[in-house]
Amino acid sequence: MKMKIKMAAIASVCLISSVVSAKGKELLVPEVEEALNAPQIQSLTASMKCLVDTPAWDNWGSPNCFSAGFARTTTAFFQIDGGPSSNYRVYWSDSRCSSSSKSCSLPIRQYQTLRLSADVLDLSNNTFSTVQATAHYEGFH
Repeated sequence: MKMKIKMAAIASVCLISSVVSAKGKELLVPEVEEALNAPQIQSLTASMKCLVDTPAWDNWGSPNCFSAGFARTTTAFFQIDGGPSSNYRVYWSDSRCSSSSKSCSLPIRQYQTLRLSADVLDLSNNTFSTVQATAHYEGFH
């Protein structure tokens, strides 16, 4: 058993290690060279969180948030976490949100539910991810 593990380890080291030619130029195993030269795609693992603002100590929720208060209207905040850090565009489901920002604030009334979604486009490699969150505001009456 130990011999099989050692042989497997040696084989994998040989596959990923480089070989030096007589001229001193580093040569790579073709599969390793191809993987190293492949375009790097940034992971777009993104999510959206939200918060309904009240005088209480409110917490972010993902993908749902909830608060209750006496005010007839307040503000719901939506924020995209993850995804590209620069060179992106956001296509929000609500036109009041800016396509150049990963956050959006919208008015919310008592007993209202706001569901906001967004497509985050990475302009450097034309990949995108879709995120969404739902905010609900209850009233005290």
